Amino acid sequence: MMAVSFPRLAEVFPGLAVEVAELLVDEDPRLARTIQDLRFYGRCTCTPTCPVLLTAPAGSPGPGVIELERDGDPIALLNFDPAGRSVTGIEVLDGRDLSIPSA
Repeated sequence: MMAVSFPRLAEVFPGLAVEVAELLVDEDPRLARTIQDLRFYGRCTCTPTCPVLLTAPAGSPGPGVIELERDGDPIALLNFDPAGRSVTGIEVLDGRDLSIPSA
């Protein structure tokens, strides 16, 4: 059986990955350093317009939440694993285009 390789979030949404890392650095510098290496497992499929990007396999636990803001405006909610070591999903709140670029 061939293993599936998932692209990095920074390859699919480079601007978002940079912005999330920049906004997260004050809140959790260690977690911010992991953003560029996160894998992208696709968009959440709970609804056709769900703004959640999966950075761990669907169903991965993500009980922790950090809200990222720029100038008081919410940009994203980050879900992270119970140990606080990795982001499992990013809910994009600022209405940006989340279309996945064609290869």
